[in-house]
Order: sequence, then structure tokens, then C-alpha cells
Amino acid sequence: MKVNFSSIKTSIKRVAAVTAVTVVSAFVLTGCGEKSAADYNKEGMAFYESGDFDQAKSYLEKATSMDKKNVTYKQNYAMVLIQQGQQDEAIKILEETLSSKKKDDKNNKYAYRALGLAYLNSHDYNNAVINFAAALKIETANEWNTDIRYYLGNAQELAGDTTGAVASYTKILRADDTNALAYEARARIYRNMGEYESAREDFMKALSYDSGSFETYIGLAACCLEMGDQAAADEALFQASLLDIQTNEDKYYLGVVHYYQGKFESAEPEMQYALANGIEEANFYLAELAMMNSDYETAKECFTTYSASTVVESPTVCNDMAVCYMKTGDYETAKGWIEKGLVYETSAVKQELLRNEIACYEVEGDLKAAYDKLAEYVVAYPEDEGAAQEYNWLHDRVG
Repeated sequence: MKVNFSSIKTSIKRVAAVTAVTVVSAFVLTGCGEKSAADYNKEGMAFYESGDFDQAKSYLEKATSMDKKNVTYKQNYAMVLIQQGQQDEAIKILEETLSSKKKDDKNNKYAYRALGLAYLNSHDYNNAVINFAAALKIETANEWNTDIRYYLGNAQELAGDTTGAVASYTKILRADDTNALAYEARARIYRNMGEYESAREDFMKALSYDSGSFETYIGLAACCLEMGDQAAADEALFQASLLDIQTNEDKYYLGVVHYYQGKFESAEPEMQYALANGIEEANFYLAELAMMNSDYETAKECFTTYSASTVVESPTVCNDMAVCYMKTGDYETAKGWIEKGLVYETSAVKQELLRNEIACYEVEGDLKAAYDKLAEYVVAYPEDEGAAQEYNWLHDRVG
């Protein structure tokens, strides 16, 4: 059974839940019952907080048109644009609100934070890092720093700076050693780096402060499986199966739990339900279930859709796509997917990727290439006795 930790929702998806830091001007009604810009701003932010972004946009757009110089109204309007996916327009507005005269004021900190979110949503991780870091340099509104550091770590992780990301989450935990979200985020990085003991420790700490997180239980189970601790993985999945189901996302995670528990008859309709409700991560598990039924064309379609919805490539998906193409006789395409997967040096499926690569060359009849690859493989994985025998066989023929 495949363990694909990146099939769990990535941290960037959390951006959608971030609210604007509401700065509301005095609620003043003008004569004859007409609303002022401040009124529109206040009502717009009320709609924003309730999640009605269309209404929020309408009211905040009115506030900014009535008072074009008000930085607060512009920044609140930009936050609505971020929520609606209009990142370029939001960035333009936010950059206009930055003040060179008041470099260290609260509005600048808010603008840099919002710019970071806009770039993060745009998958421009380097610029996201730059702006989050700029926000943290401003010594005011320090109550925002935990939130900013979390997103900084997220951007650093997605930009490939795992060391920086770990440092950002560690700073959060130094200020608040009960922050379950930071423990879970740092655990995910440790696990991806192959530092399984540190990852398990952080997952356990996260659960000690938030025992209702499907993501953390599933992350812990994946980590334990890769450490070879089946009993601990089973216990984590069992505890996850006891959590309350309140949302469609919860139903999806329960389906993930059932998948890892081997309850495929339950997992498949749960994944279909999740997909019908907009949870695209379900495609990964539908692909895996299709592979179990030797339906490789459906599996390829689901994996392709899944990959298009993620912000980082999954080496597990790369390996599975390679297997699908190998099963359907397209070894050149399979090798292309293997090459993508091997970019991730610490991947838990690196060994499997290498074995599949060797198999591709052998089936194609390129025994010299297979031998050269296998020569490197047996040095890296001396415990694989089957590979050693295969190496000797190839050595007799091409060595």
C-alpha cells in the first residue's frame, strides 16, 4: 500500500482560511441616512468575516471609491481579492499602500503580510518569503508574528528551503510550545527529510495539544509505516477513525483512514463523494484503487488530475505513474516519470524508483544501461539480495 503524505492537503490550502486583520474606522452615519465610506468598510468586513466575499468585495469597493486615500480600506479590499483568486490586482493595490515615509508602521506590516499571502497563492514562493520576512522586521503589531511566521515557513518549505522552514516553525514553538499547527508543520518537513524520529516526536506533541486532527494522525501513521512500525501506525489510524465527522473534509479524511486500514470497499465511495464535493486530493486514492484493479488508464487519469491540483510534485505519484506506463508498455514515458521522482533525494520511494528504472532498461533490452544502474544500486542498497543476484547475472553478460 502506498504512503503518499503529500496527498494530504498541503499547507498552502490553509491560506484560504486566513482572515484580514480588521481595522475598522468609526461607524459614522451621515445626514439623511446615507452611508459613509467608514460604514461601507465596516459592513464589508462583516461580510468578509462571514465568508461572503462577493458581498464583501461590493461594499469594500464602494468604500475605496468614496475615500481613495484611505490605506485601510484599500488593504481590506485587497484581502478580498486574494480570497477570490485575483492575486495580481491585489498585489498592485497593496504595493500602492506601502509607505516609504513610515517604513515601520502597522499599515506597512499588514501590507507586507498580505503581499506574502498573494504571492503564496500565486505559487511565487520566493517573493512570498521576501514579503513575509519584511513584515517580521517591522517592530509593531507583534501579535501577528506567529501567523506571519507560519506562512513564512510554508513559503520556505514550498520554495525548497527546508532548513529555513524548520527554523521558522521552531521560532513559533519557542514563543508558544503548545502550538499544534507548528508541530504538525515541522513534523511534515522532518518526515520528508527522512528524519523519522524527529517527525514522530513532533506529530505526537501536536496530538497532545490537538487530539482532533485527522491530518496529524494520518501523518503520524505514514511516518510510522515508513519506520516499519506497523502497530503504531495501526493505532494512529484507529484513533483517527474515532474522530467526529462534521464536514465534507472530515469525510474525506475518514476515507483516507479507511484506505490505509485496507477497508477499500468503504474508501472508494468516500473518495468519490469527496471528489464530487470539490476535494481534488481524492484523485490520488482513486488512482491507487484503480491500480489495485489493474485499471491503469483510469489510474493515469486520476494521477494526472491530482498532480495538476498540487503545488509540489509527489515522488510517490511519479513512481506510480511510472508503474502505470510500464504496465501499458510505454517505458520511455515511464522513465520520464522516474526521472522526476528521483529529483527528491530523501524520498521514501527512492529505492522503488531506482528498481523500476532498472526494470525499464531491462525490458527494453538495454542490458548495458541496466547493468550500470544496478551497479550503483547494489552499493546503495546492499541488503537487497535479489538485486545482487540480478547484478551477477548481468555482469556475466555485459560486465
